Amino acid sequence: MVPRLRSSAVRLLAAANWILLGVSWGMSIYSYVRLPRQMAAWLSVWRGGQAVVDKSLAFFALPVFQAVFCIGFLVLARRYLSGPAGTSGKRDSRVERSLGRLGDLRQEVASLGLIFINLIFIHLQTSRILVSHRLAAGVNRTYLTILVLILVILFPYYHIRRQILLREES
Repeated sequence: MVPRLRSSAVRLLAAANWILLGVSWGMSIYSYVRLPRQMAAWLSVWRGGQAVVDKSLAFFALPVFQAVFCIGFLVLARRYLSGPAGTSGKRDSRVERSLGRLGDLRQEVASLGLIFINLIFIHLQTSRILVSHRLAAGVNRTYLTILVLILVILFPYYHIRRQILLREES
């Protein structure tokens, strides 16, 4: 059986994740050079006080964790969510197409989720930069809440889209 190509939407969403990872690193490198002597080490979402330390390479801990998380997530998603491996040559083309579309849907939703996780990482790093420059008090809770809610909404979104795909194939 010839491996099926991923849909253009899945490729576009995967590319968006790589772009966001690059933006995060670019922003971090650009900002590190311009950080004051004291930088925010950790931001509390619930408390006003922030931990401040001397400028160090520990600033890159969050982007490193983000990169490891994203690469691991993409590898696992590609391996486990791309659809069942079709070993049987007895399936008809309608079943193969349905399995392929469901695999694409799983990949699409996983990539969408990773986009919002990347946005959370970027928001946390941007907040650290702004707190270090004394331009913000901490994490923007409203924006963070919206990102988390969108992540939660992806679960029913997947189930609704899955039901639509299954009905179309019936």
